[in-house]
Amino acid sequence: MESLTYIDWPVTIRSIAPLLALLGGAMLSLIFAALPGNKSWRLEFWASIAGFAAAIISSWLLWPQSGKGAFATIATGRLSQAGILIVTISAMFAAFVSPSYMEARREARPGYYGLIAFTAFGMAAVASAADLVTLLISIETMSLAVYALAGFMRGRPASVEGALKYFITGAFAAAFLCMGIAFIFGSAGTTDLRIIAERAVSAAADSRHIFLFGLAMVAVGLSFKVAAAPFHAWAPDAYDGAPTPVTLLMATGVKAAALIAFFRIASAIGVAGGELWHGLLWGLAALTIMWGNLAALRQQNIKRMLAWSSVAHAGYMLMVFPSVSANPQGLVRALLLYIVAYSLMTAGAFAAVGAFGLSSGEPADIGRFSGLSRKRPALAAALSLFLISLAGFPPTLGFFGKYYLFLAVVRAGDVGLAVVAVVGSVISACYYLRPVMAMYFKDARVRAVPKAPTAVPAHAFYAAVVAAIVIAALAVAIFGIMPQDLVAFVEASAL
Repeated sequence: MESLTYIDWPVTIRSIAPLLALLGGAMLSLIFAALPGNKSWRLEFWASIAGFAAAIISSWLLWPQSGKGAFATIATGRLSQAGILIVTISAMFAAFVSPSYMEARREARPGYYGLIAFTAFGMAAVASAADLVTLLISIETMSLAVYALAGFMRGRPASVEGALKYFITGAFAAAFLCMGIAFIFGSAGTTDLRIIAERAVSAAADSRHIFLFGLAMVAVGLSFKVAAAPFHAWAPDAYDGAPTPVTLLMATGVKAAALIAFFRIASAIGVAGGELWHGLLWGLAALTIMWGNLAALRQQNIKRMLAWSSVAHAGYMLMVFPSVSANPQGLVRALLLYIVAYSLMTAGAFAAVGAFGLSSGEPADIGRFSGLSRKRPALAAALSLFLISLAGFPPTLGFFGKYYLFLAVVRAGDVGLAVVAVVGSVISACYYLRPVMAMYFKDARVRAVPKAPTAVPAHAFYAAVVAAIVIAALAVAIFGIMPQDLVAFVEASAL
């Protein structure tokens, strides 16, 4: 107990203020959810938004300091703060899109925003984890909340099916991760990533097979979380069955947090894996890119198409992992920039799809978007911008993100992998342009836009949906033309 007197509590609390803000918002949301009355979810919504805002502000204030972590198990440097900003903003996007969407389907029930807030807390902890046990606990905190969110629309069979598949595969992923951590601990004698990084080479030399097996199991467990092929089978059904705002959160924040954690591990101990580690991740990235893009070509459901494209984008981001030991700072800059670009594009696309669903029911077939440019021109323009940016057309943020990423991979020496990515990008243009062509060059089908269960909510919550789409569209357009400030942010975050 005497050691507690040596803890500088003000510094300690300040260093983890974003996590405390998210946890406080989550707890407050659940308290409001327990209140009697049908409208308690509104208080729950505002409590979660307050937690997100406090976390964003505190993380932004902490970012310039790039200081030492107050806890050995939590990293508080610029990379962690950047990761917290990304995942928290993704959660806020999901929260903004949710009220109108859930009200239109009569699914606005207490507990929903508390689950989003706990997911955000888990994502932030995953992005900040500097210890393998902390990482495991953080992933499970995040995952358990997302499982419940994916099946929140209990009356929809596809939602229950997708949540069940997500839960079962997530349990397998956790088992792989636990096994990997155990083997790494057995060879390195610690679960602290900073110490493992110092002992990685000697551990690989003394107990090579044990260490490499543990490293491979950790890679498999995290590959499930980022939906990398061939560990992606849960993603299309889970993304399609979940409420669209939850799909937005799963495709952006959850994926971003897992990728940052994956990169932290790869940069710390990947060098000890040698050529075997390089070949494993090279094949993982290439397979994910091609599998995701080719599968997306066959989809007629827009949410499943975006789910498969999310798999492909996971492959693009995994390209930095094989050669991470060659240029860790340059590759983390490219990864971070692409995570920001991908999160904005994908959040905007799902927000636009959710907004379309407010007046049409759950949008399934891409043909139902036919003629949207004449019915709702602003929404069609925004969705088109997000889709062409995801495809990588200039002068959008998606183009610049891919250029920056591919260039970093080429400079690291993985030219073949960059070629695979370029081919995948060409394939992706085929399916990203199909909804655009339907919106602008096809006539609306008879009864292609049926009435929703209720009218579009005409209140401040619908304004939040519009605000989310506008903010994402402006970011994609402005940073695509003038990316200097965003590049400066990610370069400083990599230091």
